[in-house]
Amino acid sequence: MNEILNHTLLRSFTPFDDLAPEYLDKVIEKAEICEFPKGTIVFKRGKELTDCFYLVQGNIDLIDTQFTITSIDTASEARRVPLNSSSPTKVSAISKSPVVLLKIERDFLDLVMAWSESNGSDDGSDDEGAAGDDSDDWMSALLQAPLFSKVPPGNISQLFSRFNEHKVPAGETVVKEGERGELFYVLKSGSAEVRDVLGNKLAILHPGDYFGEEALVGDTTRNATVKMLTKGALMCLGKEDFKILLHEPVTRFITVEELRERQKNWPLVQILDVRLAIERRIQHLPGSRNIPLGGLRKALAGLELRTVYLVADDAGRRSDVAAQLLIQAGFETYILKHADQHYADHLLDS
Repeated sequence: MNEILNHTLLRSFTPFDDLAPEYLDKVIEKAEICEFPKGTIVFKRGKELTDCFYLVQGNIDLIDTQFTITSIDTASEARRVPLNSSSPTKVSAISKSPVVLLKIERDFLDLVMAWSESNGSDDGSDDEGAAGDDSDDWMSALLQAPLFSKVPPGNISQLFSRFNEHKVPAGETVVKEGERGELFYVLKSGSAEVRDVLGNKLAILHPGDYFGEEALVGDTTRNATVKMLTKGALMCLGKEDFKILLHEPVTRFITVEELRERQKNWPLVQILDVRLAIERRIQHLPGSRNIPLGGLRKALAGLELRTVYLVADDAGRRSDVAAQLLIQAGFETYILKHADQHYADHLLDS
């Protein structure tokens, strides 16, 4: 049924009717078409739902707390908005015929709207730095990054007002290994390369790729050099704005007491010790896995996405950087506060 998902269908609903084509493409990637037979309770009143539902085909009844029934079909104006406009739901939904529904994650929809509205209106300007294909590319790429999917939509709106654009020529060194970090960068247009102190190429950056966050999180020097391969443009964010809008909102901490409750709902939990091996030999949490921060980036590919990772806070700022790397890679991550021997013993016995 997903073959019926297209721009025309989406534009029959609000707020998709105001989205640019590139954002509709992202919605299509995330949305799902669902079918329900007659008499199905699609959702019940008072439930927390992570998805929004739109009526594509059929007839559905919405029943409120007073048992008042509102019937919705494809000719109804009310079908343009989600059947469950709030969470927890204020109505129950029962299919009165076989129905086809469009389902999309509520948080993703909020994020798409925030990005779209933050991009501002297109005034037809032909200015060289104005939004165009490059702008669409970098914003679309950021929209898909795991880190930005966790950022509150309100923060994203503020980001656009605080980003500063800088044009850069080919061959310019944007950041140099060993220098202090004061800015977070997103590549808006052009391409760049990342090299280590030995000159080894670590990565090629394209529009939407970002860099410079590790030095800001850990308040350390740059750990690589980034040089422009072509002329381009960078969107730059100051250190304090980065911490307030991007770092702090996605960094989550968990205490021993909280974990005792939460781990009941987590199938797999892994404590990570990101200190050096020599530090670990002196004292460490039993059952923890040692991945020194310097090797964490390479180890990401071998980690399990279904596992919840707890970064022990005994590595200081390195714990903050490690958590940031894991979050950026899409892992469910917390910093374990006040990790100590007593806690580890309890965890192993529980």
